[in-house]
Parts: sequence; structure tokens; C-alpha cells
Amino acid sequence: MVSEIAALIPAFNCSATVGAVVAGVLQHVPLVLVVDDGSSDDTAWQARQAGAHVLRLEENRGKGEAVRTGLPWLLAGPWTHILMLDADGQHDPNDIPGFLALAHEYDLIVGNRLHTPQAIPGKRFWTNYIGTRALSLMTGFPLEDSQCGFRLVRAAVLRRMELIGRRYSVDTEILVRAGRMRVPFAHVPVRVIYNGQVSHFRPLADTVHIVFSAVPFKVDERVRRWDPGPEFFRPLAQALPVLPPVSGGSTG
Repeated sequence: MVSEIAALIPAFNCSATVGAVVAGVLQHVPLVLVVDDGSSDDTAWQARQAGAHVLRLEENRGKGEAVRTGLPWLLAGPWTHILMLDADGQHDPNDIPGFLALAHEYDLIVGNRLHTPQAIPGKRFWTNYIGTRALSLMTGFPLEDSQCGFRLVRAAVLRRMELIGRRYSVDTEILVRAGRMRVPFAHVPVRVIYNGQVSHFRPLADTVHIVFSAVPFKVDERVRRWDPGPEFFRPLAQALPVLPPVSGGSTG
């Protein structure tokens, strides 16, 4: 287990999968924050039972706001890196060691699913491929899978970003802003898991939104010149009603 890395998992109606995801992640990092994005099921309870801290939003606001709401709580802490992944079971916690092995060398490490294109539904592969080519030009990174939300980011880099992205565009925003900062970047191969889970990603509509949303991220000035440090985020973190794991749940 790597003690200086924490995980952020946005979740919406993932009660059937979030517990196993949290338990798997806690085998590799000491703390998991699940942001329950207004779920109508017991996602929050399942996450807490599995050992996660949970921040529950009263209504569904989309992945971007879930990430932006939860991040200050982690950025105010002692963590050197933030691991990001989804709660729907399409990211395998057993792939985490590949990220951790590169953590001291790179500031941004993104999972790459496209090394096994035959395992990805055709529409999702081609929309991802096209979006990745476009975003490679915008970021300056040799991207292989721009839409993979499974990633590890140095906390000092995230603290310099004033994120505004909505829905899945927040993943693109992090790539664009990191590219502007010229941080050390790498990919790591990850498994492709499509076993009938319900995904809230709309391949065509969300890919178009992601690519076009990258334009304002590219030209605006929402990157701080330096890392303001954890203390900058502590007032925001203290105001968040984060619930601890249920007593007796997994702690990794």
C-alpha cells in the first residue's frame, strides 16, 4: 500500500458495484473518498460499508461537479497524488500498481484501454479514437486514450487548477490544463471491462461535448502560477459534510 496517495471516486446509482471497487482500491491506497452524485439507491451506504469516506450531493449534478466538489477535501490533506476512477466496475483496482510504479516520475498518468481495441464496443472505440486525436493536438501530449477517467495526478498539479468542467469534460479539462503546465505525462495499460454494466457515458454526444469544451480550457487563464498548498483548501474542506466509513467496514 502507498501511504501518500488517496482516491477520489464519483458515483451515481452504483450500489451494485461501488462496494467492490472501494474494497479493491483500499488494497492499494489508504483512503478513498466517494462523492455520491445524488444517487437514488444506497450507493453512499454501500461505499461507507466498504471503507470509504462519503460526500453525498442531494441532487445529480454530473461527474464534473462531483469531482470539483470532492477534490478540495483531498487537496487539503497530506496526499501527494490523487487517484481517480469510476464506481461502475469498468476500472479494475488490480491495475492500480501500474500507476503507483510511475508516481515518482510523472505528474499525470492516464490509463490506456485502446491497446486492446477488440474488447471495446465499436461505437465507443471510434468516438474515443477521434476525440483522442483531437485532444492530442490541443494538449501537446501523445495521448492514446483521452477519455479514460482512470488516472493518477500529482496533488500539487491539481491545486494549481481552477476546474470548471461539467459532466465528463472535467477529465478533458485536467488534460488540457496539465498540457499547458507541461507536466511530465505517461500512459499505463489498463483492462477493458464491459460486462453489461450501466454506463452514464453517451459515446457520440459526450465525445462532441468533450472535444468542443476543450477549446475554452485551452485559452482561458484558470491555472495558478504556483501551488497554493493544502492550507488554501482547508476552509473549503472543513465545510464539506464528509461521512466516515461505517464502523466495522473494510479499512484496506
